[in-house]
Amino acid sequence: MDVITDNISSIQLALGVKALLNLTVIGLNWQYMHKSFMGYFCISLAFLDLIQIVNFSIIYWFTDFAILGFHITIYHIYFLLQISMLSYSILHWPVFIIAGLDYYWTFPFSQPLSLTRKAVYAASLAVVWISAVMYVFFVSDFNSEDSFLLKSQCTSLSLVVLAVITCVVIYCRSGFLSLFKSFRGKSYTEGSVSVFFYNLDLDEGYFKKPTLTCIAVCFIGTWFPFVCLQSIIMVFRIDVVSYLELNVPWLCFLNSFLIGAVYWHLNQDISGLKHCEIPDGFCNWVFSPSPDCIKKALPDTASARIALIIIP
Repeated sequence: MDVITDNISSIQLALGVKALLNLTVIGLNWQYMHKSFMGYFCISLAFLDLIQIVNFSIIYWFTDFAILGFHITIYHIYFLLQISMLSYSILHWPVFIIAGLDYYWTFPFSQPLSLTRKAVYAASLAVVWISAVMYVFFVSDFNSEDSFLLKSQCTSLSLVVLAVITCVVIYCRSGFLSLFKSFRGKSYTEGSVSVFFYNLDLDEGYFKKPTLTCIAVCFIGTWFPFVCLQSIIMVFRIDVVSYLELNVPWLCFLNSFLIGAVYWHLNQDISGLKHCEIPDGFCNWVFSPSPDCIKKALPDTASARIALIIIP
């Protein structure tokens, strides 16, 4: 406990930066945040982080006071921090799975959200957070000093995501090479929109592989710095405390990953791709020409030319 109390200022600073980052990302992507379970969870996480930093600051400033008959001391910062660490450390996989099921069941994504779906999201959030708190008090040994050394689920989830990205890149290596070759002299940028023309091999797995290639390029092209950061953390085994690991940028990264995976799984044939509102403020996947243009090219040629449009 001495280590924690001696570093209260640095803990407050870290939590303050995290809370500010969470609120900034949510503010910039607000139009997408209220369209999915992941968005709802991001909002709830940012709100709880803000409440936490306010509580820590009040306790730190007043040091020793009483409220409603309870004697509050600086020890309670350690107590609350321990609870949040244990709660956050076990939420990565549950949130990832629930968000994936949400996208799978609601594809193609519709607008606006019905009152029923909003109620389901609110109920799901309540179940997730209450379950996490119950785990802390009734399953984990949160009074133990060793609880600060608890490994977060973030490590295992990050390894799985990076492994999937690596496998996709290896599997679609021919498509990546063809796409990169097509970039030369056949692309243009207008504002923040980049358009790359891709020579599509019509014999390549009935369009499934080219579709996966385009989705992978959009995802990796948008999140490449974050992918590199996660790789560095994994390779050098950098320890990040669990109350900082669960943050809105990390959840937005998982959100894009899940949307890309579900979008490809349920819409693998590029000739049948349909436009839909994607609840993601970072990646958008738009393909052209229209399916009719591709179908007209089928009888006469072994390849077709499509445009990959990346909108950051």
